[in-house]
Amino acid sequence: MAWPDLSDIRNRVRDTLNESTALFWTDAELNRFINDGERDVAIKSLCLESILSKTTTASTRTIDIYRVKVLHIEYIPASGTPIGLVKIIPKQLGHLNLNTTIPQYWFPWAKKIGIEPLPDAAYDLNVYVASLPTIEMSADTDEPQIPDEFQELIIQYAIWKALCKDGLFQGVADIYNDYIYRLQFIRENIIRRYSDNKYEFKIPDKVSITSQS
Repeated sequence: MAWPDLSDIRNRVRDTLNESTALFWTDAELNRFINDGERDVAIKSLCLESILSKTTTASTRTIDIYRVKVLHIEYIPASGTPIGLVKIIPKQLGHLNLNTTIPQYWFPWAKKIGIEPLPDAAYDLNVYVASLPTIEMSADTDEPQIPDEFQELIIQYAIWKALCKDGLFQGVADIYNDYIYRLQFIRENIIRRYSDNKYEFKIPDKVSITSQS
């Protein structure tokens, strides 16, 4: 047994529930609560990130993206460094300054993303997305996929679900509220990353410098 495998997480849940062997809560049931907890953390914190390689199609504005959320998009030119696209809302279409035909803006559209300007060719994109865990922990040696900073929260979530089954509603709301508070704190203060803003790379306007005698 080595933290953070499934057996260790389940045993820690049992320690808090004061049930060392399966009586009221079966191992299969606790495993289900644990996996639910990992998914819930991934959805609420957006902590599982991956990069999808996508290519636009000429005269087609949208691209299918089946993930929890799109976080950032880059255009990959044939040479040079990737260029970050600016996120907009659909109502801004037709009201933006477009100086080239390459992708410059993006917006979420259900399970798709939209690109502005309307692509006139195939353009390569890096799409940064938040995803769900790709495996369901079932073997005792399986480990969570979410970052280390969030793994303790799986225990708290599973305890909350287990107490709900037992009908012990007194204090359950406090457990869940604390779970949400800790999750948000970790996301905002430890792991959250921000896209570079356009103004950080803006070249200052040309100015005249008058020498003083």
